[in-house]
Amino acid sequence: MNTADAAQAWAVHQVTTLADGAGDWNVPPYGSLAWSQLPPNDPRRFAAVVEAAERWRRQEVEEERLERLADEDPAAWYAEVTAAANEEARRLAGRLARMRTQAERDAAHSRRPPHRLRATPGWPPVAIPGQPGRYLRPTAHLAAA
Repeated sequence: MNTADAAQAWAVHQVTTLADGAGDWNVPPYGSLAWSQLPPNDPRRFAAVVEAAERWRRQEVEEERLERLADEDPAAWYAEVTAAANEEARRLAGRLARMRTQAERDAAHSRRPPHRLRATPGWPPVAIPGQPGRYLRPTAHLAAA
Protein backbone atom coordinates (compact mmCIF):
# COMPACT_ATOMS: atom_id res chain seq x y z
CA MET A 1 0.00 0.00 0.00
CA ASN A 2 1.47 3.34 -1.03
CA THR A 3 1.19 6.63 0.85
CA ALA A 4 -1.76 7.89 -1.19
CA ASP A 5 -3.75 4.71 -0.60
CA ALA A 6 -2.95 4.88 3.12
CA ALA A 7 -4.13 8.48 3.33
CA GLN A 8 -7.37 7.65 1.53
CA ALA A 9 -7.97 4.61 3.76
CA TRP A 10 -7.39 6.72 6.88
CA ALA A 11 -9.83 9.41 5.67
CA VAL A 12 -12.51 6.82 4.86
CA HIS A 13 -11.98 5.16 8.27
CA GLN A 14 -12.28 8.48 10.12
CA VAL A 15 -15.52 9.47 8.39
CA THR A 16 -16.98 5.97 8.76
CA THR A 17 -16.10 5.91 12.48
CA LEU A 18 -17.72 9.31 12.99
CA ALA A 19 -20.85 8.18 11.16
CA ASP A 20 -21.34 5.04 13.31
CA GLY A 21 -24.57 5.35 15.24
CA ALA A 22 -25.57 8.64 13.62
CA GLY A 23 -29.17 8.71 12.47
CA ASP A 24 -28.88 11.58 10.00
CA TRP A 25 -25.46 11.62 8.40
CA ASN A 26 -25.60 14.50 5.96
CA VAL A 27 -22.17 16.13 5.91
CA PRO A 28 -22.35 19.68 4.56
CA PRO A 29 -19.37 20.95 2.55
CA TYR A 30 -16.55 22.39 4.63
CA GLY A 31 -16.88 26.16 5.06
CA SER A 32 -20.47 26.31 3.81
CA LEU A 33 -23.27 28.08 5.67
CA ALA A 34 -24.76 24.72 6.70
CA TRP A 35 -21.35 23.63 8.04
CA SER A 36 -20.93 26.83 10.07
CA GLN A 37 -24.38 26.37 11.61
CA LEU A 38 -23.50 22.94 13.03
CA PRO A 39 -22.69 22.86 16.77
CA PRO A 40 -18.91 23.02 17.45
CA ASN A 41 -18.82 19.47 18.83
CA ASP A 42 -20.84 17.91 15.96
CA PRO A 43 -18.80 15.09 14.41
CA ARG A 44 -20.02 16.15 10.94
CA ARG A 45 -17.86 19.27 11.23
CA PHE A 46 -14.74 17.14 11.55
CA ALA A 47 -15.96 14.77 8.82
CA ALA A 48 -16.37 17.75 6.46
CA VAL A 49 -12.80 18.87 7.22
CA VAL A 50 -11.47 15.35 6.54
CA GLU A 51 -13.43 15.12 3.27
CA ALA A 52 -12.19 18.55 2.15
CA ALA A 53 -8.59 17.59 2.97
CA GLU A 54 -8.94 14.35 1.00
CA ARG A 55 -10.36 16.20 -2.02
CA TRP A 56 -7.47 18.67 -1.83
CA ARG A 57 -4.93 15.82 -1.63
CA ARG A 58 -6.46 14.13 -4.69
CA GLN A 59 -6.42 17.42 -6.62
CA GLU A 60 -2.76 17.97 -5.77
CA VAL A 61 -1.88 14.42 -6.88
CA GLU A 62 -3.74 14.94 -10.17
CA GLU A 63 -2.00 18.28 -10.80
CA GLU A 64 1.40 16.71 -10.15
CA ARG A 65 0.58 13.83 -12.50
CA LEU A 66 -0.43 16.27 -15.26
CA GLU A 67 2.72 18.34 -14.74
CA ARG A 68 4.89 15.21 -15.07
CA LEU A 69 2.97 14.19 -18.18
CA ALA A 70 3.46 17.66 -19.70
CA ASP A 71 7.20 17.39 -19.12
CA GLU A 72 7.53 13.80 -20.36
CA ASP A 73 5.02 13.69 -23.24
CA PRO A 74 3.52 17.06 -24.23
CA ALA A 75 1.37 15.51 -26.98
CA ALA A 76 -0.22 13.05 -24.53
CA TRP A 77 -0.74 15.87 -22.02
CA TYR A 78 -2.43 18.03 -24.67
CA ALA A 79 -4.65 15.15 -25.78
CA GLU A 80 -5.72 14.50 -22.19
CA VAL A 81 -6.46 18.07 -21.18
CA THR A 82 -8.39 18.79 -24.38
CA ALA A 83 -10.29 15.48 -24.55
CA ALA A 84 -13.46 16.82 -22.92
CA ALA A 85 -13.52 19.90 -25.17
CA ASN A 86 -12.95 17.76 -28.25
CA GLU A 87 -15.79 15.42 -27.27
CA GLU A 88 -18.12 18.37 -26.76
CA ALA A 89 -17.09 19.81 -30.14
CA ARG A 90 -17.82 16.46 -31.84
CA ARG A 91 -21.20 16.33 -30.13
CA LEU A 92 -22.11 19.83 -31.30
CA ALA A 93 -20.65 19.61 -34.82
CA GLY A 94 -23.51 17.60 -36.30
CA ARG A 95 -26.12 19.87 -34.78
CA LEU A 96 -24.32 22.99 -35.95
CA ALA A 97 -23.97 21.59 -39.47
CA ARG A 98 -27.75 21.13 -39.68
CA MET A 99 -28.50 24.67 -38.49
CA ARG A 100 -29.25 27.36 -41.06
CA THR A 101 -26.97 30.34 -41.22
CA GLN A 102 -28.27 33.81 -40.39
CA ALA A 103 -28.23 34.69 -44.10
CA GLU A 104 -30.33 31.61 -44.88
CA ARG A 105 -32.78 32.49 -42.12
CA ASP A 106 -33.02 36.09 -43.32
CA ALA A 107 -33.65 34.94 -46.89
CA ALA A 108 -36.40 32.59 -45.73
CA HIS A 109 -38.12 35.44 -43.86
CA SER A 110 -37.80 38.07 -46.55
CA ARG A 111 -40.97 39.09 -48.33
CA ARG A 112 -41.17 38.41 -52.03
CA PRO A 113 -43.29 40.63 -54.23
CA PRO A 114 -46.74 39.17 -54.87
CA HIS A 115 -47.17 37.00 -57.94
CA ARG A 116 -48.82 38.85 -60.77
CA LEU A 117 -51.75 36.96 -62.22
CA ARG A 118 -52.03 36.76 -66.00
CA ALA A 119 -54.66 35.18 -68.12
CA THR A 120 -53.40 32.97 -70.91
CA PRO A 121 -55.10 32.91 -74.30
CA GLY A 122 -56.86 29.62 -74.91
CA TRP A 123 -57.34 28.97 -71.21
CA PRO A 124 -60.39 29.78 -69.07
CA PRO A 125 -60.45 33.10 -67.19
CA VAL A 126 -58.47 33.27 -63.91
CA ALA A 127 -60.45 33.97 -60.70
CA ILE A 128 -58.98 36.89 -58.75
CA PRO A 129 -58.35 35.81 -55.14
CA GLY A 130 -60.26 37.82 -52.56
CA GLN A 131 -62.58 39.33 -55.16
CA PRO A 132 -65.48 36.94 -55.72
CA GLY A 133 -67.01 37.13 -59.18
CA ARG A 134 -64.06 38.96 -60.79
CA TYR A 135 -61.94 37.22 -63.39
CA LEU A 136 -58.89 38.02 -65.46
CA ARG A 137 -59.37 37.47 -69.15
CA PRO A 138 -56.69 37.65 -71.84
CA THR A 139 -56.37 41.13 -73.27
CA ALA A 140 -57.02 41.68 -76.95
CA HIS A 141 -53.34 42.06 -77.88
CA LEU A 142 -52.45 38.77 -76.06
CA ALA A 143 -55.33 36.93 -77.71
CA ALA A 144 -54.15 38.05 -81.16
CA ALA A 145 -50.65 36.69 -80.63
